[in-house]
Amino acid sequence: MRTSISLIIVLILALFSLWLQEAFKDVPIIAPKKDKHFPDYFMENFSLTKMNTAGQPDYILQARKMKHFADDDSSELDYPVIEFKQDQGDWSVSANSAVFMRQENIILLYTNVRIRRAGSASNAPLSIDTGYLKIHTENQLAETDQLAHIKTGALALDTKGMVFDNRQGILKLLSDVRGIYDAPR
Repeated sequence: MRTSISLIIVLILALFSLWLQEAFKDVPIIAPKKDKHFPDYFMENFSLTKMNTAGQPDYILQARKMKHFADDDSSELDYPVIEFKQDQGDWSVSANSAVFMRQENIILLYTNVRIRRAGSASNAPLSIDTGYLKIHTENQLAETDQLAHIKTGALALDTKGMVFDNRQGILKLLSDVRGIYDAPR
């Protein structure tokens, strides 16, 4: 009698254990955290050169650090410097940080954004300082809706918003433009 009671208890415990195992098989004890925007690789002190259709450098991108994110194919850059190569003169852009969206060919630059173009026989040196800049890399179009300080030759301008088309050599000032022209003596 004792043996049959013990056997029944062991059998009940075994069936209960099997039921528990099946009941909680797909339920994790700790739910995994799904972080889709997670860097899949990174680089430090790198240089990337994009070539044009003629096989010449179109632009060179350098940065201290880059983190790439696979979910949206974007990259975060620390202290980027971009040099756009052109026949009528190279220009460079630097900032404290940037986001490069490869699918859209757009670079968003943040904090202490500086655009510089060296002077040439046909162009005076140009410098533009702003807090934010959006660059379309395919057509070399830069735009901002924030305050920008522009200096070229004897002319200094402050504007709220601008569009700079480097390929066509057009700088469009959007609003609240104020300037100082210091005529050469």
